[in-house]
Amino acid sequence: MYRSPMTDRLHSFGSNETKAQFILSLLPITLFFPIGIGYTGIVLFIAAWLIEGHYRDKWQAIKDSPMFFPVLALLVVTCVAGALLERQHGFWKAWLHYQIYWFLLLFISVGAGQWQQRALKVFFTGAVLAATLFYLNYFHLLPNWGLVQNYINYAGNKSILLGILLGIAGGWMLNDIFAKRDQLVLRIVAFLYITLALLLFAKTRSGSLILVFGCAVVLLRHITFSWRSLLLVVLTVALLGVAWETATGFRERLLGTANDIKAFVGGGKVSDEGVRLEMYRITGQMIEEHPVVGHGIGSWEANYPARAKGLLSENMATPHNDYLLYTAELGVIGLAALLWIWFTQLVVAVRIGGTNGVRLFTIGVAIMFGGLVNAILRDALFGIAFMILLAIPLAGVSRHAYRNHYSGDMDK
Repeated sequence: MYRSPMTDRLHSFGSNETKAQFILSLLPITLFFPIGIGYTGIVLFIAAWLIEGHYRDKWQAIKDSPMFFPVLALLVVTCVAGALLERQHGFWKAWLHYQIYWFLLLFISVGAGQWQQRALKVFFTGAVLAATLFYLNYFHLLPNWGLVQNYINYAGNKSILLGILLGIAGGWMLNDIFAKRDQLVLRIVAFLYITLALLLFAKTRSGSLILVFGCAVVLLRHITFSWRSLLLVVLTVALLGVAWETATGFRERLLGTANDIKAFVGGGKVSDEGVRLEMYRITGQMIEEHPVVGHGIGSWEANYPARAKGLLSENMATPHNDYLLYTAELGVIGLAALLWIWFTQLVVAVRIGGTNGVRLFTIGVAIMFGGLVNAILRDALFGIAFMILLAIPLAGVSRHAYRNHYSGDMDK
């Protein structure tokens, strides 16, 4: 297993694991519960991070990360935009949202360690627990507690996040099924358990599609001409097919989306769920006015209501598409900075290889797809969750190591 220089120094002080690493390893399970729990965990992590010191080592770990320069580039772009373009009401809040990837750099500054394996297990445990809560709610056995309200009633972005998390967990579990030979039956049962809960009960198309994309990535990575591989591929495809036929709610929502797109292109009326298409059209008009540098940070929320007067989307806070949002506010320059970050994640995933590389690639695909239909980075609810999960495969990966095709597989 690859260790960052900081991790080696921490071991030299006689510590097998820092408090910050331990707290970080527990954060994945907080993502499945009300946001206040997760924020409390992050505050505890930051407090431990500050108390432990070794700031020079942590800064070196950040600078060594392949994500450092792309994230720095976005910081520079937003600073220049803030200095030169018109500032709207709520500028600083919007500006801070653009810096979400600095949380990732903060998380990976603790270095590699056993915390990564624990974090992975904690995330899978959280996914199984979330699936169980969905099953209990279906059978009317879930108590009406505030802690589990998001499993009982649809609650907007939090409910969407639960589906996305289950989708990512399903892809990662399938990856372990192919990559590991121990506890194979248990892994398959856990994969089926959360997959069915996602497709049958989670009220989101995004999570289901992320599951499909993640499974496709895993199948393409692991397929060989061995009987074991071919059997697992056939079983996976068959199970997804059965789930498609069983999950009538998901299928109806997906077909409804297709009908909305057809109606929108033909100039017809879209359903309430097709309101995103309306936002995309108007945001596209904003982009045409200032395609290179955009309208400025925070300009979308400030200007959109007047452009959508009387429409269903008039009071929306974002266009539910990060590609369009970045281009509308920062122009193609800002979009290029965002894509540099996202493509770097995929390139690093390919170069480090192994099961860790597959995990990073699948979550990279999930972010890029999620950015098409949700405010993945502008909404901290999504953004922080992705930064925590990205830290699991990225911690300890050095820019110099991955350029030399080093495999940073933490399972080795």
